[in-house]
Formats: sequence, C-alpha cells, structure tokens
Amino acid sequence: MKLLVALLVSIAGLAAATGASAQVIPPIAVGGPAQSALQQLRPPSPLDQVRDQAMRRSSPLPLPAAPSERWVPERRVYAPELGREVVLPGHYERRISDQQYAVPPLPAYDITGGTTRIVPGGERPPADLRQGP
Repeated sequence: MKLLVALLVSIAGLAAATGASAQVIPPIAVGGPAQSALQQLRPPSPLDQVRDQAMRRSSPLPLPAAPSERWVPERRVYAPELGREVVLPGHYERRISDQQYAVPPLPAYDITGGTTRIVPGGERPPADLRQGP
C-alpha cells in the first residue's frame, strides 16, 4: 500500500511538473526607448509585423495637378455686335492661368434669325465670369 501511495504521489508530481512547464508567461508590454531593445531580443512574430505595417500611417499623396482643359457646356449669351442673344455650343477651353483661358473659334447660332456667325478664338477670362461669347 505504501508503494501504491508512493507511486501515485510520484505520478501526480510528474503530471504537475509537466503541466507547469507547459505554461507560457506572456511578456510585459514595454513602451518607449526600451521597446526597440526588447524587440532585438525577441523579434515580433510575422502576424505582429503584418499588423504593424497595416496600422502604419502612409505618407499623404501629392495634390493632383490642375486640369489643363475644362468643358464649358452649351450656353446662351448676349452678343453685343448682333444686338441679340446667341447660342454657343459646348466646347473645351485650355487653361493658361487661373484668370485666363484659351478659347477656340466658336460658331454662334442666332436664335431668331437662324444664322451662324463665327466668334474668333483667343484668351479670355473663365466662362462663368465672361459677359459675352
């Protein structure tokens, strides 16, 4: 009986010893300058590396360049040389500066008479600030 008790105690002690050695104590979170030194001793796992890369803030993108051309939709304007309203078709204007656009020659359609006149192209202010064609 003493032998059986001694055997059970030794098996229990062996089981307790193997269970205790299987426990892993997680490392204490360390911040500041000691963190890089600690990472050299224990490098981060691949999952930690991926998480760090995903959470890292990327550098901001540069602002896009201002468009060199802009679409001006069809509009009705007063033509002082004709003394009446004309229709200018939609067209693209090329940006020279913020205050100047290169406008192509445009056909101006007279609404009342049905005639067409060509408005010469040139440098003009933006379409939303212009009074005439």
